[in-house]
Amino acid sequence: MKKTFRKILFVLAALLLILRRVSLIFIKNILKAVPNRNEAPPESPASAEDCLEISANAADCTDNPAKATYMENRRKLRAMGNKFEQTMKNASITNRDGLLLRAKYRLQDSDTHRWIISIHGYKDSHHFMLPYGAVFYRKGYHVLLPDNRAHGISEGKYIGMGWLDKEDIAEWIQWIVNQDAEAKIILHGVSMGGATVMMTAGKNLDHVVGYIEDCGYTSVWDIFACVMKRDYHLPAFPILHTCRAISRRKLGYDYVEASALTQLANCNKPMLFIHGEKDDFVPTDMGYEVYEAFPGKKELYIAKEAGHANAMDYDPQTYFTKVFTFIDHYICFD
Repeated sequence: MKKTFRKILFVLAALLLILRRVSLIFIKNILKAVPNRNEAPPESPASAEDCLEISANAADCTDNPAKATYMENRRKLRAMGNKFEQTMKNASITNRDGLLLRAKYRLQDSDTHRWIISIHGYKDSHHFMLPYGAVFYRKGYHVLLPDNRAHGISEGKYIGMGWLDKEDIAEWIQWIVNQDAEAKIILHGVSMGGATVMMTAGKNLDHVVGYIEDCGYTSVWDIFACVMKRDYHLPAFPILHTCRAISRRKLGYDYVEASALTQLANCNKPMLFIHGEKDDFVPTDMGYEVYEAFPGKKELYIAKEAGHANAMDYDPQTYFTKVFTFIDHYICFD
């Protein structure tokens, strides 16, 4: 009897060790910063290699006019972003965790208090947001494009998935206010940046007058459950539960607590929600869910044909018409 009991304990211990090991691998793959990313700035989104890739892909789009248009829009927008970056300056802050965070910014020559902070997505950098920043600058906004912690050339070992980043965005907002005490700031973000916008919105920070979230997820738990099912063909239980426990201790945040839905309930300023109709990374259903959860002034734009984080690329004219019409209608800068 004792021998059988010891065998059972041994098997259980072995299973727990395997579960912990698998969970650590998942956390490393999903949340650890990109290796060696700090050795040099990320390549420009209009690099020669990227343009060649676009041209090669475009050659395969002869039977798909929407895809061909998307590829051409993407090429033009990224070239515009590359040109805009050449006019920008460097900014940096040290956040409350002691991490050196970096950003690019450009100020208007005219005396305005309108600002936009555009926040990139998962394992991207400010480079992805350059076309957005260029358009906002042309519309008269001061532009700030941060590299989130553990992204681009900002410091950090682990990705914050929006929950830690919301605190960093609050510090970037203070950086703006230190320069412009009358600043009126719109937060705009794509993918994880969209989730960051929604999570920050719950803080109802002074000087922020409105929000634009593009294809953000409902919570860290929800998106990880999707990733685990889609990419690893595994159920959330028990691996994700173990990852959650490890991350609470190791990374400092809880996947369930890190919820855009919870934060949205506390927001009292207007928000535009954007999502691709064919998003297969952050399911389009999440776009409807966060929109329905928001109690304030809001609009929803579902971009036809668009997949994840490319609503602008598929139809930039409609994208920015929706954005600036929403701003004109709902957001007060007085």
